[in-house]
Amino acid sequence: MKKLLKLSISRDIFEAILSKNVSFLEKEASSYWKKELLEPKFEDNKILYDIYKIEKIILTNGLGNDKPQITIEIDNLEYDKSRGFFIFHFGKILEQKNISNVVDEKDILIKKLLDEKKELMKIIDEIKKVKF
Repeated sequence: MKKLLKLSISRDIFEAILSKNVSFLEKEASSYWKKELLEPKFEDNKILYDIYKIEKIILTNGLGNDKPQITIEIDNLEYDKSRGFFIFHFGKILEQKNISNVVDEKDILIKKLLDEKKELMKIIDEIKKVKF
C-alpha cells in the first residue's frame, strides 16, 4: 500500500532538510508510528509486519495556512528494530510552499559571493583606468 504522510517538525530540522544538510529523519517507533507504518499480514498462523511503501512526505513547520511546507520524495523507509526507530531517507524535494521566511545558508553564501564579485570588478576597473 502506498501512503503519503504529513508531519510537523521543528524549525531547525525543517531548515536543515531544506538546505540539504540533513538527508533523513528518524521517528521513534511508538505505537502510533507502528500503526501508521507497519502493515500486518498473516503467514503460517503468525502475524508478520511489512513496512508500508511511502512515496512522499509533506513536512511542515508551524501552524496556519501560511506555514512553511515541503514535499519530499522518500527513497527508502527502514525500521531499525534494535534502536526502535523508523528512518525516512529523503530523495528530491518535489514542492516548496511558504518558505520565503526561511533562511537558507546557501542563499546567504551566494549573495556574499555575488557581492564580492561586484567589488572585485570595481577594483579591476579602477586598475585598468590607472596608467603606469
